[in-house]
Amino acid sequence: MFFKWISFELCSSSIDKNASFLPGKKYRKMTRNRRRFGPFFVLLLSFLLIAHPVFARKTPISFWHILGYHVKSVIDEMVDEYNASSPQVNVKSDFQGFFEDAQVKMLTAAITKQLPEVAQIPFEFLDSYVENGLIRPIDDEIPEDVKNDVLEKMWRMVSRNGKIYGLPFCAITDVFYHNENAFREAGFDPAAPPATWDELIEMGKTLSRDTDGDGTIDTYAMTFYLNGVYGIAPLLWANGGTFLSKGGKKVDLTSSEMEKTVTMLHELVFTHKIMPRTWTDWESAQAFLMGKIAMGWFISAGISFNEQNLPWKFRVSHIPRFNGKRAVTLSGTALVNFAKKKKKRRAAWDFMLWLIQKENDIRMFERIGFLPIRASSLNSLELKAYAKAHPNYRVPLEALEYACPLPHHPEFLKINHEISNMLQRIMLEEADIKEELKKTEKLINSMLN
Repeated sequence: MFFKWISFELCSSSIDKNASFLPGKKYRKMTRNRRRFGPFFVLLLSFLLIAHPVFARKTPISFWHILGYHVKSVIDEMVDEYNASSPQVNVKSDFQGFFEDAQVKMLTAAITKQLPEVAQIPFEFLDSYVENGLIRPIDDEIPEDVKNDVLEKMWRMVSRNGKIYGLPFCAITDVFYHNENAFREAGFDPAAPPATWDELIEMGKTLSRDTDGDGTIDTYAMTFYLNGVYGIAPLLWANGGTFLSKGGKKVDLTSSEMEKTVTMLHELVFTHKIMPRTWTDWESAQAFLMGKIAMGWFISAGISFNEQNLPWKFRVSHIPRFNGKRAVTLSGTALVNFAKKKKKRRAAWDFMLWLIQKENDIRMFERIGFLPIRASSLNSLELKAYAKAHPNYRVPLEALEYACPLPHHPEFLKINHEISNMLQRIMLEEADIKEELKKTEKLINSMLN
């Protein structure tokens, strides 16, 4: 009705042109009314246009994400789609570097009170934000249909002390990669990768060889991720060990289980000689791409990149068993809402819920290799059909059964950094294992006091 009324007033100029058909008295009265109420109608029209969703200014929010390389393009694509479809919210996405770098930037932004509305935070880094009061529980803000559809294992990743602090997004697990060409050349069946630690060593001795005849091994069987907790967690768990003491406040690196775990890795290099001694993680990853390393464990989020870019046939299988056990890490990120004001917080929630909707959940699995976080995605015909057509993608789905969360601590960043440095010294500099474990445990625990 309002729009009909305004339309009449705005179009009344056409009456002026044809005023002859109106009686003079009526015309003068109508003209006086139009002059009197004209400004009111203009103001009313302006208000309606601003208030109407079609013309309303979108609420701007900032989204800090931490997944680069091939993942960044998919994230940017999703943000563009959301902005095109959302009538009320506009998201500006900013890549903040990888996990550790982004954590430093985030904590600096917290100090200067310049946090974004939405950010990706690794599951294992969540504690520092909770303990410092930077985020609050969101249990009451999560729609019931979302709460019931997200996998319970994923909710546990973003929960602390029985409260939920973020939405799980971009979950990953460990899988075993191997080079089908290298296996065939060594006389092995590519469909039968090592299933146990002993098989890994025996097959590794054949896969490691001197290809240029100079008497030095230049093509190795194995690569291993030495980045602290992330790399050695599956081995330590299989050996019955843990990173933190019983109370969860201090690290326990001098246990017999930890010593056995690090010794097993040390022997791959110095006893069995199936893993390079002087190559860093980066150099080993490059060697794997070039076909100079035959196998190793990596994260599921690398599946699509490797399938599209490797110059040789790439296969994915389960991590070998250690002591008859199989364990892998379950990691990933939480979408966290830092917004305080109601309007911004509602806008942030709208975007966050859109990111984890079923269609996007399946997209992140198919395009990258991230684990689905929703039961409706995991059980969908589309996802099942994709996994059937792409066998490499079946492995992380099956690994969900035995995947375990990484330990979390408010000082996880420092803990992981020191354990990573320790492993580098042991593996690259041949430092004494017992001495390094003892020294690193003392150093970390002194930092935590």
